[in-house]
Amino acid sequence: MYNRHVIVDLDDLTEALARLELEGGDCLEIEAKTFSEYSRAALGPTLSAFANLPGGGTILLGVGEDPVSVIGVQQPHELQQALVSQARQGFSTEIAVDPRSIAIDGKTVIAANVQEVPINSKPCRWRETGSAYLRQYDGDYRMSQQEEQQLLLRHQRPRQDSIAIPGTSVDNLEGDLVQRFLRAVRTGSTALSGQSDTEVLLNLNILTEDGEATRAGLYALGRYPQRQFPGLSITAAVTDANDAVRATDRLTIAGPLPQMLTDAVDWVARTTQTRIRFGDDGHGRDDHEFPLIAVRELIANALVHRDLSEPALSKGIEIRLLHDRLIISSPGGLWGLSVDQLGTRDGKSAVNEHLYTICTFATDYEGRRVIEGLGSGIREVRRALREADMEPVRFQDTGVRFTALLPRSALLSPEDLTWLSDLEAHGLGVEQRHALVEMRHRKSWTNASYRRRFDCDSQQARRQLQELVNRGYAEARGQRGSTSYVLASDGARPASGATDIAVPAEISSLTTNAPAVWTSLEAGPRTRQQIVEATRLSPRQVTYALKRLEEAGFVQKDGRRGDTTTTYHRA
Repeated sequence: MYNRHVIVDLDDLTEALARLELEGGDCLEIEAKTFSEYSRAALGPTLSAFANLPGGGTILLGVGEDPVSVIGVQQPHELQQALVSQARQGFSTEIAVDPRSIAIDGKTVIAANVQEVPINSKPCRWRETGSAYLRQYDGDYRMSQQEEQQLLLRHQRPRQDSIAIPGTSVDNLEGDLVQRFLRAVRTGSTALSGQSDTEVLLNLNILTEDGEATRAGLYALGRYPQRQFPGLSITAAVTDANDAVRATDRLTIAGPLPQMLTDAVDWVARTTQTRIRFGDDGHGRDDHEFPLIAVRELIANALVHRDLSEPALSKGIEIRLLHDRLIISSPGGLWGLSVDQLGTRDGKSAVNEHLYTICTFATDYEGRRVIEGLGSGIREVRRALREADMEPVRFQDTGVRFTALLPRSALLSPEDLTWLSDLEAHGLGVEQRHALVEMRHRKSWTNASYRRRFDCDSQQARRQLQELVNRGYAEARGQRGSTSYVLASDGARPASGATDIAVPAEISSLTTNAPAVWTSLEAGPRTRQQIVEATRLSPRQVTYALKRLEEAGFVQKDGRRGDTTTTYHRA
């Protein structure tokens, strides 16, 4: 329930401002407000929305959104007191708020970290209006009655997938799908292999004891589940820059779950770019803009883990192809885990347990299972995107809708791929590889343009660009604050004998700036000031990183702390 994006110091605030700038002022977990005097009316909906948001969020008082700018506040102490008082008394349940006053650019900003309220206290209502609010990228909005019911039903473990559908029977199931399902069960389950067809369908909650189909059974194996539940469908559309959906690119996908999965993946394949890539054998193959294995896993997750409660049945899954991203969104939210846990060892939890089990045996018309059931889907998505030199997937959970966002990356030409291969640029990240290619085509980078292009914070941009300089691929021009990065004059090939600098994972986990500091010591001992100049970090950032590296045993110092002649070297 704790805010996973807590802002407590200047570094956190700087990073948050970079995110706001990158996302055009629209950020799910961060809300900027410019007013210098306290406003209960302006803060009421936002406090409610963050209290209802999984993971909570942070309100920045004294920050403008369009453009992102530091305005500052007057009387910060009084503002903080008023904020905490409203959070305690102005809502249906007390909201925990941790406000921090942070000085930046000679002004004071208040970062109010709002914790998510317990699930059994949702929806959290603002007493002044009697309404509960939800968070979206473009702000806060009042929950509909359906959305409130969705949250209320999440007070207990979802069981709606086992509800019987009156008037249905085995005749409402698709015979071919059922037969393939039964064969998969008998080869994949020792406990069920010797049971009759009826027993299998009963034990796996496809049919009830009265012979009626369950929601999960009809959704996964039904002839046409949308006859009973029109909302159990997918709407796919290509959207232009003005968010106007072009009718020619709009498609409604229906049928049983395995068929919808196949049809949705085919739609993405048809509407996105492809490129022919020739292998060493001389044979060409189509490279899709998005790895289809990743697309399939994300759509399968949306289908299997969508909310099947009564209030959500009218809401469908949405797939949107925008100019800069592919969006896959489904009604409902995560159950039993957070966004940060997805793809980890502990990140396996089915919203619909019965439907999940059914889909480990259900297959499409080509014989592929809907899901593998090993909790490896998200890891497979990340692996496929990494191997395709694409940016990672981003997830959002508002509690009533879960969204996966796949940034669109320009496909590299065969010439660019060959050029990168010739560089022997091993160990570089996806962002750095794309940055180098664009440098090859005479583009220069600044910290701000790199952040916007690759969706990273200021420190990450600085570290990645400096690594390109340190390894001889790029040159830095200009002074601090106006530095630009261009392709090195020698064609970006490191000097003969240069070795790739691999940063151990243990160092990367210490602190954001530890890898850059450790990398700067590759050539030998340096003073703190020399490290500052090499990394372009602030003295305070370098000092903190050195402290963590020393404590972890990766760096040693020669001299006394505070002495300008003291040097640091790798242990």
